[in-house]
Amino acid sequence: MFVMQDLRFRILTLCVVPFLIGSGLVLLTAITSLQSQTEQAERQLAETLLVHKAPDAALYLATEDWVALAVILDQLTQATGLGRAEVLNRDNQLLLASGKAPALRAQYTAPLRHEGLLIGSLSLIVNQAPQAASIRFMLIQLLCVITAMTMALGLIAWKFGDFILIWLSLKIERRATPRSTALDPPGPSKSTLVAIFSIKLTPARLVPLAELKATAAQHLGKLTELLPGDYEVRFNQTDPAHLGLEFFKAIHPQLNEVPGLNARMAFGVDQAEASGALGKRVKYLASLSRGNLVLDDQTKTQLGPILGAAFQTAPLSSSFASDLVLHTLTIREPTRTL
Repeated sequence: MFVMQDLRFRILTLCVVPFLIGSGLVLLTAITSLQSQTEQAERQLAETLLVHKAPDAALYLATEDWVALAVILDQLTQATGLGRAEVLNRDNQLLLASGKAPALRAQYTAPLRHEGLLIGSLSLIVNQAPQAASIRFMLIQLLCVITAMTMALGLIAWKFGDFILIWLSLKIERRATPRSTALDPPGPSKSTLVAIFSIKLTPARLVPLAELKATAAQHLGKLTELLPGDYEVRFNQTDPAHLGLEFFKAIHPQLNEVPGLNARMAFGVDQAEASGALGKRVKYLASLSRGNLVLDDQTKTQLGPILGAAFQTAPLSSSFASDLVLHTLTIREPTRTL
């Protein structure tokens, strides 16, 4: 795998952190919604009970029928579970009560009127412990699900992070078939090696496409435009490495002559049967370029005997490729003598 080990931590972060943030928001929304719905149902029940019992409680309070009033309070207490019902006079002094006030509670009150006069109030204290327990149980369930999914997602990102990085680094080809801009390489001779150039040029409107087509054809290469500004050139004739170097020497001045054109390139040489993997590798390496041609160590070794004095290489360090040995290849400027 050409994706580096230390990048797996970044891939892991890229996958897990947004998932955790999204899960936290969903969890907060679910808990808030459940709490709101539970409180609304509880309030509606309490208000319905008070509205139903308030007229009778007002009558019994006015006539001081404490036994009948106690029966109403007992009925309210039973209807709400472990709640408490109270009758207060108009000075908010407790007259009669039933049940025990819970620690976690909500209180609802209805006025008691008799013959148009306010004579007291009926209060219902509801136990909210079951509601809190229900919310806590749901919270534990959701946390268990989120934890399990986070572990699964983290394992996938750790084990297959290199494939994720390759997928992110590649551009989608929008055409059903790429446009070939070069003539088919003449000659029946085929090499066991293949050399591939990946060229990324921005902005695409400044690309000298006609010159690139002609130069690729002159060096027996097949140029394919994947997207505007994104090109691939393949050499699979005899000695493709040498053809690739000569192509690089030819396009270097062509690209430099275009003001404002930024070029990022990578070059790779491998066995012909590995051309698919090589194409993906050079596309990724081109994204690491800072203007020079990027080579991996295998390609540098393959080119070593034919580089000669016309080229020079230098190590390339990139935080996105800390586990790969990479190099840059530049054309050596001729020495001028006075």
